[in-house]
Amino acid sequence: MPRRLIMMISGGSAALVVLATCLLLIQSGNRREIVPTPANPASIVAEASGPAALRVPPPAYAAASPASPQTTDITSPAAPIQVSVPQLAYAYLLGYRLPGPAIADAQQAHLALCQRLGTARCQLVSMRHGNSDEAYANANLELRVASDVAQSFRAELTRAVATAGGRPTETSITAEDVSKDLVDTEARIRQREILVARLTDMLRNRQGRVSELVEAERSVAGAQEELDQAKGWLRQLRTRVALSQFRINYVPAVAVEPSPRAQTGRLSDAVMASAGMVLAIGRNLLILLIFLTPWALIGLAGTLFARRWFRRRSRIAAEA
Repeated sequence: MPRRLIMMISGGSAALVVLATCLLLIQSGNRREIVPTPANPASIVAEASGPAALRVPPPAYAAASPASPQTTDITSPAAPIQVSVPQLAYAYLLGYRLPGPAIADAQQAHLALCQRLGTARCQLVSMRHGNSDEAYANANLELRVASDVAQSFRAELTRAVATAGGRPTETSITAEDVSKDLVDTEARIRQREILVARLTDMLRNRQGRVSELVEAERSVAGAQEELDQAKGWLRQLRTRVALSQFRINYVPAVAVEPSPRAQTGRLSDAVMASAGMVLAIGRNLLILLIFLTPWALIGLAGTLFARRWFRRRSRIAAEA
Protein backbone atom coordinates (compact mmCIF):
# COMPACT_ATOMS: atom_id res chain seq x y z
CA MET A 1 0.00 0.00 0.00
CA PRO A 2 2.68 2.57 0.81
CA ARG A 3 4.47 1.65 -2.43
CA ARG A 4 1.30 2.23 -4.41
CA LEU A 5 0.76 5.62 -2.75
CA ILE A 6 4.32 6.64 -3.51
CA MET A 7 3.87 5.74 -7.18
CA MET A 8 0.65 7.76 -7.39
CA ILE A 9 2.30 10.78 -5.77
CA SER A 10 5.28 10.47 -8.10
CA GLY A 11 3.07 10.16 -11.17
CA GLY A 12 0.97 13.14 -10.11
CA SER A 13 4.09 15.24 -9.52
CA ALA A 14 5.44 14.29 -12.95
CA ALA A 15 2.11 15.17 -14.54
CA LEU A 16 2.11 18.58 -12.82
CA VAL A 17 5.66 19.25 -14.01
CA VAL A 18 4.75 18.32 -17.60
CA LEU A 19 1.59 20.50 -17.44
CA ALA A 20 3.52 23.47 -16.09
CA THR A 21 6.15 23.06 -18.82
CA CYS A 22 3.47 23.00 -21.53
CA LEU A 23 1.82 26.13 -20.13
CA LEU A 24 5.15 28.00 -20.16
CA LEU A 25 5.81 27.00 -23.75
CA ILE A 26 2.32 28.09 -24.85
CA GLN A 27 2.69 31.46 -23.09
CA SER A 28 6.09 32.18 -24.68
CA GLY A 29 4.68 31.34 -28.14
CA ASN A 30 1.79 33.76 -27.64
CA ARG A 31 4.24 36.54 -26.73
CA ARG A 32 6.24 36.04 -29.92
CA GLU A 33 3.05 36.26 -31.99
CA ILE A 34 1.87 39.55 -30.40
CA VAL A 35 5.13 41.57 -30.52
CA PRO A 36 5.30 42.50 -34.27
CA THR A 37 2.13 44.62 -34.57
CA PRO A 38 2.96 47.45 -37.01
CA ALA A 39 0.50 46.00 -39.53
CA ASN A 40 -2.56 48.27 -39.29
CA PRO A 41 -2.43 50.48 -36.19
CA ALA A 42 -4.74 53.01 -37.79
CA SER A 43 -7.54 50.42 -38.02
CA ILE A 44 -7.26 49.74 -34.29
CA VAL A 45 -7.77 53.44 -33.59
CA ALA A 46 -10.64 53.62 -36.06
CA GLU A 47 -12.42 50.69 -34.40
CA ALA A 48 -12.22 52.30 -30.97
CA SER A 49 -15.35 54.12 -29.84
CA GLY A 50 -16.14 56.68 -27.19
CA PRO A 51 -14.41 59.92 -26.18
CA ALA A 52 -11.21 58.05 -25.27
CA ALA A 53 -10.69 57.17 -28.91
CA LEU A 54 -10.74 60.84 -29.90
CA ARG A 55 -7.89 61.56 -27.51
CA VAL A 56 -5.62 58.84 -28.90
CA PRO A 57 -3.90 60.00 -32.13
CA PRO A 58 -2.81 57.42 -34.70
CA PRO A 59 0.88 56.57 -34.77
CA ALA A 60 3.13 58.75 -36.90
CA TYR A 61 4.21 55.95 -39.15
CA ALA A 62 0.59 55.12 -40.01
CA ALA A 63 0.36 58.23 -42.23
CA ALA A 64 3.62 57.35 -43.92
CA SER A 65 2.66 53.75 -44.58
CA PRO A 66 3.53 52.54 -48.11
CA ALA A 67 -0.01 51.23 -48.43
CA SER A 68 -1.42 54.77 -48.27
CA PRO A 69 -2.85 55.81 -51.67
CA GLN A 70 -1.81 59.46 -51.16
CA THR A 71 1.88 58.60 -51.27
CA THR A 72 1.81 55.88 -53.88
CA ASP A 73 -0.49 57.54 -56.45
CA ILE A 74 1.93 59.05 -58.98
CA THR A 75 -0.97 60.54 -60.99
CA SER A 76 -1.97 62.96 -58.19
CA PRO A 77 -1.44 66.65 -59.20
CA ALA A 78 1.68 68.31 -57.82
CA ALA A 79 1.53 71.34 -55.58
CA PRO A 80 1.46 74.66 -57.51
CA ILE A 81 4.81 76.42 -57.84
CA GLN A 82 4.99 79.81 -56.14
CA VAL A 83 5.77 82.40 -58.83
CA SER A 84 6.35 86.05 -57.95
CA VAL A 85 4.90 88.62 -60.35
CA PRO A 86 7.65 90.92 -61.73
CA GLN A 87 7.40 94.58 -60.81
CA LEU A 88 7.52 96.54 -64.09
CA ALA A 89 7.92 100.28 -64.59
CA TYR A 90 6.33 101.32 -67.91
CA ALA A 91 7.26 104.31 -70.07
CA TYR A 92 5.13 105.51 -73.02
CA LEU A 93 6.44 107.67 -75.87
CA LEU A 94 3.68 109.05 -78.11
CA GLY A 95 3.99 111.31 -81.15
CA TYR A 96 1.14 113.17 -82.87
CA ARG A 97 1.04 115.30 -86.02
CA LEU A 98 -1.55 118.09 -86.00
CA PRO A 99 -2.30 121.37 -87.77
CA GLY A 100 -0.31 124.19 -86.21
CA PRO A 101 -3.27 126.07 -84.68
CA ALA A 102 -4.70 122.83 -83.20
CA ILE A 103 -1.60 121.88 -81.18
CA ALA A 104 -2.52 124.08 -78.21
CA ASP A 105 -6.11 122.76 -78.14
CA ALA A 106 -4.96 119.14 -78.26
CA GLN A 107 -2.42 119.75 -75.51
CA GLN A 108 -5.05 121.37 -73.31
CA ALA A 109 -7.45 118.48 -74.00
CA HIS A 110 -4.80 115.99 -72.88
CA LEU A 111 -4.14 118.02 -69.74
CA ALA A 112 -7.88 118.07 -69.03
CA LEU A 113 -7.98 114.26 -69.28
CA CYS A 114 -5.20 114.10 -66.70
CA GLN A 115 -6.94 116.52 -64.35
CA ARG A 116 -10.14 114.48 -64.64
CA LEU A 117 -8.36 111.46 -63.17
CA GLY A 118 -7.19 113.42 -60.13
CA THR A 119 -3.75 114.11 -58.71
CA ALA A 120 -3.56 110.65 -57.11
CA ARG A 121 -3.84 108.89 -60.50
CA CYS A 122 -2.37 111.46 -62.90
CA GLN A 123 0.35 114.05 -62.31
CA LEU A 124 1.76 116.77 -64.55
CA VAL A 125 5.56 116.61 -64.77
CA SER A 126 6.36 119.14 -67.51
CA MET A 127 4.64 121.05 -70.31
CA ARG A 128 6.13 123.09 -73.16
CA HIS A 129 4.40 125.01 -75.91
CA GLY A 130 5.50 128.15 -77.71
CA ASN A 131 4.82 130.07 -80.89
CA SER A 132 7.19 132.27 -82.86
CA ASP A 133 6.66 134.82 -85.56
CA GLU A 134 8.11 132.47 -88.14
CA ALA A 135 6.02 129.30 -87.68
CA TYR A 136 4.35 127.03 -85.18
CA ALA A 137 6.87 125.31 -82.92
CA ASN A 138 6.83 121.77 -81.57
CA ALA A 139 5.26 121.09 -78.18
CA ASN A 140 5.50 118.32 -75.63
CA LEU A 141 3.77 117.13 -72.50
CA GLU A 142 5.04 114.76 -69.79
CA LEU A 143 2.66 113.02 -67.38
CA ARG A 144 2.58 110.24 -64.80
CA VAL A 145 -0.52 108.06 -65.03
CA ALA A 146 -1.66 105.15 -62.87
CA SER A 147 -0.46 101.92 -64.47
CA ASP A 148 -3.84 100.20 -64.22
CA VAL A 149 -5.47 102.81 -66.52
CA ALA A 150 -2.47 103.54 -68.75
CA GLN A 151 -3.78 101.69 -71.81
CA SER A 152 -7.24 103.27 -71.68
CA PHE A 153 -5.66 106.68 -71.08
CA ARG A 154 -3.50 106.22 -74.21
CA ALA A 155 -6.64 105.47 -76.23
CA GLU A 156 -8.29 108.64 -74.88
CA LEU A 157 -5.26 110.68 -75.94
CA THR A 158 -5.47 109.33 -79.48
CA ARG A 159 -9.21 110.07 -79.67
CA ALA A 160 -8.63 113.65 -78.52
CA VAL A 161 -5.97 114.14 -81.23
CA ALA A 162 -8.29 112.70 -83.90
CA THR A 163 -10.99 115.13 -82.78
CA ALA A 164 -8.52 118.01 -83.24
CA GLY A 165 -7.74 116.85 -86.79
CA GLY A 166 -4.45 115.08 -86.13
CA ARG A 167 -3.10 111.56 -86.28
CA PRO A 168 -0.55 109.47 -84.35
CA THR A 169 2.91 109.16 -85.87
CA GLU A 170 4.85 107.32 -83.15
CA THR A 171 4.01 104.90 -80.35
CA SER A 172 6.64 103.30 -78.14
CA ILE A 173 6.11 101.34 -74.91
CA THR A 174 9.05 100.15 -72.80
CA ALA A 175 9.08 98.28 -69.49
CA GLU A 176 11.84 98.02 -66.90
CA ASP A 177 11.87 95.19 -64.36
CA VAL A 178 12.64 96.70 -60.94
CA SER A 179 11.89 93.57 -58.89
CA LYS A 180 15.54 93.01 -57.96
CA ASP A 181 15.99 96.64 -56.93
CA LEU A 182 12.89 96.42 -54.73
CA VAL A 183 14.05 93.22 -53.02
CA ASP A 184 17.58 94.54 -52.47
CA THR A 185 16.32 97.83 -51.08
CA GLU A 186 13.90 96.13 -48.70
CA ALA A 187 16.68 93.83 -47.45
CA ARG A 188 18.97 96.81 -46.95
CA ILE A 189 16.28 98.61 -44.97
CA ARG A 190 15.80 95.61 -42.68
CA GLN A 191 19.54 95.34 -42.03
CA ARG A 192 19.86 99.04 -41.27
CA GLU A 193 16.86 98.93 -38.92
CA ILE A 194 18.44 96.08 -36.96
CA LEU A 195 21.76 97.93 -36.81
CA VAL A 196 20.14 101.16 -35.63
CA ALA A 197 18.15 99.28 -32.97
CA ARG A 198 21.26 97.57 -31.61
CA LEU A 199 23.33 100.74 -31.49
CA THR A 200 20.47 102.67 -29.92
CA ASP A 201 20.09 99.99 -27.26
CA MET A 202 23.83 100.21 -26.54
CA LEU A 203 23.59 103.96 -26.08
CA ARG A 204 20.48 103.65 -23.93
CA ASN A 205 22.11 101.14 -21.56
CA ARG A 206 25.47 102.99 -21.66
CA GLN A 207 27.44 99.80 -22.17
CA GLY A 208 31.12 100.14 -23.02
CA ARG A 209 33.70 102.88 -22.78
CA VAL A 210 33.22 106.55 -23.66
CA SER A 211 35.10 106.22 -26.94
CA GLU A 212 32.90 103.27 -27.89
CA LEU A 213 29.77 105.25 -27.09
CA VAL A 214 30.96 108.20 -29.21
CA GLU A 215 31.71 105.85 -32.09
CA ALA A 216 28.30 104.23 -31.60
CA GLU A 217 26.61 107.65 -31.87
CA ARG A 218 28.42 108.32 -35.15
CA SER A 219 27.48 104.87 -36.41
CA VAL A 220 23.84 105.46 -35.46
CA ALA A 221 23.81 108.76 -37.37
CA GLY A 222 25.40 107.17 -40.45
CA ALA A 223 23.12 104.11 -40.36
CA GLN A 224 20.04 106.32 -39.89
CA GLU A 225 21.06 108.42 -42.89
CA GLU A 226 21.51 105.32 -45.04
CA LEU A 227 18.16 104.02 -43.77
CA ASP A 228 16.38 107.24 -44.79
CA GLN A 229 18.03 107.15 -48.22
CA ALA A 230 17.01 103.52 -48.75
CA LYS A 231 13.42 104.29 -47.74
CA GLY A 232 13.34 107.21 -50.16
CA TRP A 233 14.67 105.03 -52.99
CA LEU A 234 12.09 102.35 -52.13
CA ARG A 235 9.27 104.93 -52.35
CA GLN A 236 10.61 106.10 -55.70
CA LEU A 237 10.72 102.54 -57.07
CA ARG A 238 7.18 101.85 -55.91
CA THR A 239 6.03 105.11 -57.48
CA ARG A 240 7.62 104.12 -60.80
CA VAL A 241 5.70 100.83 -60.69
CA ALA A 242 2.41 102.43 -59.66
CA LEU A 243 2.62 105.38 -62.10
CA SER A 244 3.59 104.97 -65.76
CA GLN A 245 5.51 107.75 -67.49
CA PHE A 246 3.91 109.39 -70.54
CA ARG A 247 5.92 111.65 -72.88
CA ILE A 248 3.80 113.19 -75.66
CA ASN A 249 5.29 115.09 -78.62
CA TYR A 250 3.23 117.35 -80.89
CA VAL A 251 4.50 118.15 -84.42
CA PRO A 252 2.80 120.81 -86.59
CA ALA A 253 1.55 119.66 -89.98
CA VAL A 254 -1.52 119.61 -92.20
CA ALA A 255 -4.60 118.05 -90.70
CA VAL A 256 -5.06 114.73 -92.47
CA GLU A 257 -8.43 113.08 -92.46
CA PRO A 258 -8.48 109.29 -92.10
CA SER A 259 -8.53 107.70 -95.53
CA PRO A 260 -8.33 104.09 -96.74
CA ARG A 261 -5.45 105.13 -99.01
CA ALA A 262 -2.24 105.29 -97.00
CA GLN A 263 -0.51 107.65 -99.50
CA THR A 264 -2.93 110.54 -99.03
CA GLY A 265 -1.38 111.68 -95.79
CA ARG A 266 2.13 111.48 -97.23
CA LEU A 267 1.20 113.53 -100.34
CA SER A 268 -0.47 116.20 -98.24
CA ASP A 269 2.54 116.35 -95.95
CA ALA A 270 4.88 116.64 -98.96
CA VAL A 271 2.83 119.49 -100.51
CA MET A 272 2.69 121.32 -97.21
CA ALA A 273 6.41 120.79 -96.62
CA SER A 274 7.22 122.15 -100.09
CA ALA A 275 4.99 125.20 -99.55
CA GLY A 276 6.57 125.80 -96.18
CA MET A 277 10.04 125.59 -97.70
CA VAL A 278 9.12 128.15 -100.40
CA LEU A 279 7.69 130.48 -97.78
CA ALA A 280 10.78 130.03 -95.63
CA ILE A 281 13.10 130.87 -98.54
CA GLY A 282 11.05 133.95 -99.44
CA ARG A 283 10.99 135.04 -95.83
CA ASN A 284 14.76 134.64 -95.53
CA LEU A 285 15.35 136.60 -98.75
CA LEU A 286 13.10 139.38 -97.48
CA ILE A 287 14.98 139.46 -94.16
CA LEU A 288 18.29 139.60 -96.06
CA LEU A 289 17.01 142.43 -98.26
CA ILE A 290 15.85 144.42 -95.24
CA PHE A 291 19.18 143.82 -93.55
CA LEU A 292 21.29 144.86 -96.60
CA THR A 293 19.21 147.85 -97.77
CA PRO A 294 20.73 150.44 -95.36
CA TRP A 295 24.25 149.31 -96.16
CA ALA A 296 23.51 149.37 -99.88
CA LEU A 297 22.23 152.95 -99.58
CA ILE A 298 25.34 153.96 -97.63
CA GLY A 299 27.56 152.30 -100.22
CA LEU A 300 25.69 153.98 -103.08
CA ALA A 301 25.98 157.38 -101.43
CA GLY A 302 29.72 156.84 -100.85
CA THR A 303 30.20 155.78 -104.44
CA LEU A 304 28.39 158.85 -105.77
CA PHE A 305 30.35 161.14 -103.49
CA ALA A 306 33.71 159.59 -104.54
CA ARG A 307 32.76 159.78 -108.20
CA ARG A 308 31.78 163.42 -107.90
CA TRP A 309 35.01 164.21 -106.05
CA PHE A 310 37.16 162.56 -108.73
CA ARG A 311 35.30 164.41 -111.49
CA ARG A 312 35.88 167.72 -109.71
CA ARG A 313 39.59 167.07 -109.31
CA SER A 314 39.85 166.04 -112.95
CA ARG A 315 38.12 169.28 -114.04
CA ILE A 316 40.44 171.39 -111.90
CA ALA A 317 43.51 169.62 -113.26
CA ALA A 318 42.30 170.14 -116.82
CA GLU A 319 41.76 173.86 -116.28
CA ALA A 320 45.21 174.24 -114.75
